[in-house]
Amino acid sequence: MSTTTLRLDSSLRQRILDLAQATGQSAHSFMVDALTQKTEEAEWTLALQREAAQRDADMQASQQGLDWHDVRAWALARAAKSPAKAPVPKRLARNKTAA
Repeated sequence: MSTTTLRLDSSLRQRILDLAQATGQSAHSFMVDALTQKTEEAEWTLALQREAAQRDADMQASQQGLDWHDVRAWALARAAKSPAKAPVPKRLARNKTAA
């Protein structure tokens, strides 16, 4: 395990000390847990963004997609526990490139 030095302003350091004590942790453990959680969140966000970009590229390549209004109507019907057919992919009206 390697060592890293963090420079914290005094108010943040005190908040960490107070929270660590209140949760029965050392300040070190509290900071490691916080950094682990933030790292996992960032990794999840990046993976989600990559997947969305790939799905968009696939949709643009196939020229097939779901109409937003159809999806919305389906989702609202599902939420209301009403029977609803899943929306069917349609040919895209235009090939819009990602900005």
